Parts: sequence; C-alpha cells; structure tokens
Amino acid sequence: MCPSCGTIHYENPSPAATVIGVQGDQLLLVKRAVEPAVGQWCLPGGFMERGEVPEQTARRELHEETGLEAGALTFLDFCPYPSGPDGVLVLAYHTAELKGQIVPGDDAAEARYFPLADLPPVAFPCHRALIEIFLSRER
Repeated sequence: MCPSCGTIHYENPSPAATVIGVQGDQLLLVKRAVEPAVGQWCLPGGFMERGEVPEQTARRELHEETGLEAGALTFLDFCPYPSGPDGVLVLAYHTAELKGQIVPGDDAAEARYFPLADLPPVAFPCHRALIEIFLSRER
C-alpha cells in the first residue's frame, strides 16, 4: 500500500499461455527474434491480453508466432516463473491438431518441428519443465 495515497499495489504474476504442439513424434518450437533469449528456441506463447481467457491467448500467440491454427486444446499444467518484478504464471496447453503452413511472425525468427527424442536446448526453464511434464504423461 502506498503510504502517501493509500493505493493498493498487488504484486501478482503476469499470466501467459503457451502451446505444446505435437505432430506425430515432433514438437513445434520457435526461435526468438527479440529479447529475452533472442536466437534461442522456446515454445510458442506469450502474455495474456485484457479480455482474453488463457486458451484464447494460447491460440492467438500460436498463430502470431507460427501462422498455424490449433484444433482442440487440452490444458496440460502451469509453471510459475520468476521474471520481472512480479513474475509470470505460464499456463500450458497441448494439441496434436495443428493446421496451416508454418510462417514465422511476430517475435519469432523461425518456427519448425523437432523430433521429441532430439530437441534443441530450450531457452526458458519453465518451458523445459512443461515439455518434461508433457513427455512424462505421454510415456
């Protein structure tokens, strides 16, 4: 609470959503074109916008970063991530239904599929954890 005006400042994490998009035995990743982690691979995703629910965020970010549309999305799990002053809460969805052609856009320099058994290093610890959760449930 601000001692001079009494305004309450809530220290809440910023909500974000990501998609674990799988085609057969391959996982969709994007190469970041902007900081943080420019030039590194991660899951497609980003911050929730006003008026969105997390699933809408996941769909929008997937499309903005890869040009692909998701079919049915299933909530996978969440991951708190200590970033910025209040942190981020990443909500992850899974789909095996990706439609369209890959066209990197927004803040992605590249987007492509990688074999699940041979993934490149993934930039964000939270994304790595969510991929591991997905893989452990698929085994």
